[in-house]
Amino acid sequence: MAIRNPRLPLLPGYGSNPMIGKKNFGVRPIFTSIDKVNMLVDKAEGVNRVPSLYGRKQAPDLPTWIMYDKHILRFQAYFQQTLQEMRSAAHILRKVEIFFYLEDGTIKVMEPRTENSGLSQGTLISRQRIRLPFSYDLYYDVLDLNVGREVTFFGKVFKIVNCDNFTRVFMNRLGINVPDPIPWPDAIERTPDTARPPKHRPFRQFLDFDRQVLRFHGYWDDRESEFGSIHLLEIHYFLADDTMEIKEVLPPNSGMEAGPMFLKRMRLPRKIPPRIEMTGGPKVPSYSPADLTIGAVVNVFGRKVVLTDCDPFTKEYYRVTYGFDAFTPLPVPKDESTECISSNMAERQLPPWNGYGSYDDSAENCRTVEPKAPHRDFIKFLNKDRIGFDSHILRFAARLISDNPVDARRYFIVKYFLCDDTIGIFELGERNSGFKTGKFFRREKMYLPDVNFFVPKEPPAYTDKDMWVGNELVINKHCFRLISADEYALRYMELHANEYPMANITLIMDKIRRILASKDNGYKNFVSKYMEAVVPDKKELMSVRCFKQAMKEIMCDKMTEHEFITLIRYFRGDPGKERSPRREMIRSLVFTELTRGLWDDRSRLREGLLHADPDGSGVLSPTRLRQLLRAHRLPLNCDLMDCMLQVLQKDENCNIQWEDLMNFLDFQTRPVFNLSEADYEKVVRHAPPVKDTECKLWAEAETFITDGFVNWNAFLCQLNLEHLVKEQTQ
Repeated sequence: MAIRNPRLPLLPGYGSNPMIGKKNFGVRPIFTSIDKVNMLVDKAEGVNRVPSLYGRKQAPDLPTWIMYDKHILRFQAYFQQTLQEMRSAAHILRKVEIFFYLEDGTIKVMEPRTENSGLSQGTLISRQRIRLPFSYDLYYDVLDLNVGREVTFFGKVFKIVNCDNFTRVFMNRLGINVPDPIPWPDAIERTPDTARPPKHRPFRQFLDFDRQVLRFHGYWDDRESEFGSIHLLEIHYFLADDTMEIKEVLPPNSGMEAGPMFLKRMRLPRKIPPRIEMTGGPKVPSYSPADLTIGAVVNVFGRKVVLTDCDPFTKEYYRVTYGFDAFTPLPVPKDESTECISSNMAERQLPPWNGYGSYDDSAENCRTVEPKAPHRDFIKFLNKDRIGFDSHILRFAARLISDNPVDARRYFIVKYFLCDDTIGIFELGERNSGFKTGKFFRREKMYLPDVNFFVPKEPPAYTDKDMWVGNELVINKHCFRLISADEYALRYMELHANEYPMANITLIMDKIRRILASKDNGYKNFVSKYMEAVVPDKKELMSVRCFKQAMKEIMCDKMTEHEFITLIRYFRGDPGKERSPRREMIRSLVFTELTRGLWDDRSRLREGLLHADPDGSGVLSPTRLRQLLRAHRLPLNCDLMDCMLQVLQKDENCNIQWEDLMNFLDFQTRPVFNLSEADYEKVVRHAPPVKDTECKLWAEAETFITDGFVNWNAFLCQLNLEHLVKEQTQ
C-alpha cells in the first residue's frame, strides 16, 4: 500500500510503497496475555486496543468470548444504490441491518428479504472484522457505530438511523449517548414527469396483489343436453393479473375421471368476440371483481356458470373493497339422474362365529384372504391407558353368590380395565381354606349371560356402566356381587359423574326429592322423625348407620348401595375425627416399621413440609409428598407408603393435607390395632377392606361404612324442600 503525501498531487511517482524490497509478507505471530489469558493476536505489541473490550481501564475477569457471548448490537441503516436503467428515478434506497458481535468485534450486514423485489437480498456482508477506511491495522469498534453516523464498508456508505433497546442500554452504560431515531427517507427519488399521462402499470398491480386469489363455488347446469348433469365448479380469480381459471369438483365414487381444467387460466371476456380475420381492433373487456358476486351468472364461452358461495378471504375482500355484508349462499339444484344411484352399500353379512379365536380376529379373516391383525381402538387406548399414577383400572371387592357356604365365604377382586373394556378376576384365598390366592379368570371381555355366541356379530359384553357397588355379574356361570370399591374407583366415577349415574350426586338428590315430594307430608314426617337422631354435641351431624336407615325407609329398593356410598362421601361430616378401621390398621403397620427402623425425626419432616409449601395452602400433591418422605428416609416400602397416602385426608383436587400426615405419624398416641406379620400382606396389598383385627370378614356391603358421621344440615339444605312444609301447614 503506497503512502501518499497530501501536499503532492495524486500522480504516479509521487508516492512511496513501503512494501518494495520486502521478501516476507506473512503475518508475524504475536503471542501475548490479555486478562491473564494467553492468546495469539494480529497486532503489534504495546497496542492496548483489544476487540470488544470496551471498559478501557476496567478489564473483566473473564475472557471476552465468555463475557459477551451471544451479545449482539443491532443497528438499522440504509444505503443508496444508483439506478442507471430507470429514467424516472435517480437512485433506490435499500434498508439493511448491521449486527456487531461483542465477543470478537465482527460485523455482519443483512438486508431483509422482500418478495418480488427483483434484488438479490439477504446477507450483503458476511460476518468478519472490517477495517477502517484508509487504515491497515485498525478495525471498526463499538465506538465507531452510533445513530446518525455514516460508516463505510467496502466502499458502500451506510447511514445508521436507529438501534434496538439492548443496544441503546448497553451503549448508555458505557457512557455513550445514543441520539433519537432518524426517520427513513423516501425509498425512490423520482423526477416528476408531467408531460405524459399516467399509465396502467401491471407490475405495480402484480406487486400489490400477488398470491391473492378470490375463490367462488358454483355449478353449470347441463341437464338439457343428452346424458347431461349438474357440474360442480370452483372458480379462481387472480387479482395479480385479472385472470380466471375454473376446475370441476368431482364427487367421490362418481365413476368420472378427473380430466383437464374446465377453463384454463386466462382473461375471460364478458362477451364472445366476433371472429376477426385482421389483426388489431379494440380490446375486448373481460370480467373484473365487480362482476363476481354470489348469484351472478358468468358466461364461460356460452356456458352459464352460477356462483353460489365463496371462501372467507373473498368475503373479507368484498367487505373492505366494496362494502358488501350479505353473503348468503345459494342452494345447488338436485340432479335427479344421480339420485337413483345410492352410495350406501349393503353391509357384508359375515358367517357365524365358529368358536376359534376372537370375534374381531375371525371377522378380519373373513373379509380378506390374507390374514391381518384386528384393529384396536387406538384412540381409546391412548386416553385410558396408564398415565403416571392414574391407572384407569376400576377395582371392586366381590363375593361369590352360591348355596355352598364354603363358596359364599370366598373373597374376590374384580378389575375393570378402561383401556380395552376387559375384566380380570382374582381370588384372595385364606390360609387352610383349600383355595389358592391368584388368578381366577384371565383378563378378557366378559359377555352378558344367556347370549348366543355363534352369531356373525359380537354379542354384548359388560361395560364400565355395569361396574357399581351392589350389582351382580354373571361371568362364566359364576354369579359375583360387588360389595365395595377402592378409593380410586369411587373418585374416578365421581369425577366423571356424567358417565356414571350411580356416582352423580345431582341425579341421586333429584330421585330423593321426587319421592319425598310425591308423598303427603313426606318431607315433614321425614325431618321430624330423624331430628332426634343427631349427635347431642353437634346438632348438624348424624351417624352413618342412622342415616342409612332413614334412606332405606323412604327409598325402599329404589336406591342402590353405590348411590348410598356416593351420598356418604359427599355429605361426610367431621372428617377430622373420623378414624376408619383401615386407617388405624395401616397406622399400626407404619408405627411398627418406623419403630423398627429407629426413625424419629418429625421436627425435620415438618420443616421440609413447610419449605415445600411456600404458599401456606396446607396441601401437597401425592407425587411431591412421596418425594419428601423418600428424602427424609422413612423406612417404608412402596406398597405401605401408597396405602398410607390413600387413607390421608385430601382436598377437592386430590392433594393431601400434610398436617394430617403429621398427626398420622404422631408417636405420642399409639395405634389402636396391633397387627402381626401374617396380616401385613392382606392389609397392604389390597385397597378394598379385607379384614379387621379379629379376622372377621367384611362380608356385606351394608358394613362398607360403619363409622363416621353425615352432615345432616347440609343434606337437608341440598334437598331444598322447605317450601313443601310451608304449603302443607297452610
